[in-house]
Amino acid sequence: MAPAWLTQCSADVPAGDGWLGPGERAALAGLHVEKRREDWRLGRWTAKAAVARHLGVTAARVEILAAADGAPEAWLDGTAAPVSVSLSHRAGRAVAAVDAAPAVVGCDLELVEPRSPAFVREWLTPREQALIAQQEGHERDRLANLFWSAREAAAKVRRQGLRLDVRRAEVALGAAGDGEWRPFSVRWGDDAPATAGWVRADAGWVMTIAAEPGPGRPRRLSASP
Repeated sequence: MAPAWLTQCSADVPAGDGWLGPGERAALAGLHVEKRREDWRLGRWTAKAAVARHLGVTAARVEILAAADGAPEAWLDGTAAPVSVSLSHRAGRAVAAVDAAPAVVGCDLELVEPRSPAFVREWLTPREQALIAQQEGHERDRLANLFWSAREAAAKVRRQGLRLDVRRAEVALGAAGDGEWRPFSVRWGDDAPATAGWVRADAGWVMTIAAEPGPGRPRRLSASP
């Protein structure tokens, strides 16, 4: 199976809250910091639009609600939708990934920004640190953020997010190939099987999508209704 993905920015979010379902409005009412509300609305709109496009329905029929473990779940007309959905947002941009159940999908979006030497030592493995040390400038920052983003996406597949000790994880990159996406795997250092995924580098951004079972190359969804 191949997960589908959609990216949106703050300007794409509809004005007002009429596009939110009852459960989503209740969740938004519990957020009181304006920046947090803006980020939440961006993430929810992107996920709703992605699920709607994937299922061939209108976004008004879809709600994205938090499960007991905090992961987003999609509902269609009040019934659990037969999909797995994941979302991530950063600096006014969001990405959502969706796949047909029983697959489980996770995604992450990161700015390519400097990571301190302390961050690299604390969170990345010696092998990853050595690979980063071979790079300079933007490429060094890109690789550090790629390793971090792959962990985040893979942890979402395990439905534990950063409750996992991601310092025990290690990212292995596959051959770059000719396409926009490059494969990766995350080994956890325990008895769990490796989590497979794909990474895409846009100008100034790193996007990762992981899934279980191991996913095919992600396909982009149209943003059109």
